[in-house]
Amino acid sequence: MTSTNGKKILLVDDDDALRSSLCEQLRLHEEFDTVEADNGTKGLELAKAEYFDAVLLDVGLPDMDGREVCRLMRRGGIKSPIIMLTAAESDADTILALDAGANDYVTKPFKLGVL
Repeated sequence: MTSTNGKKILLVDDDDALRSSLCEQLRLHEEFDTVEADNGTKGLELAKAEYFDAVLLDVGLPDMDGREVCRLMRRGGIKSPIIMLTAAESDADTILALDAGANDYVTKPFKLGVL
C-alpha cells in the first residue's frame, strides 16, 4: 500500500540487489514512497514526468554517467535534491558530482542512517 502523503524518492541504480534492498528499507519508513529506475535514460524520463522530493542517483550507470544524468536533470529544470551514490570516493569524484548539480555525495557501501 502506497502512502499518499509520503515523500517520493526516485532511486536510479543498475545494481538490482542494492536498489531493491534500499527501496525496501525506505518503504519501512512510511513517509517514503520509492520509484525505481535501472538506467539513466529511464531515470531522466521518470524525473521529467513527475515530481520527486529527492533523487538518489548512482554514478556508474550502464547507459550513461550518473553525473551526466544529474546535469541533464538540472538543465531540464528539476530542482529536487539529488544525492549521488558511488563506490569512488576521491576528492575529484566529489567535486565532479557537485559540479554536475548534485546536492550531496554518498560513497558505497553506506548505512541507511547516513543516507
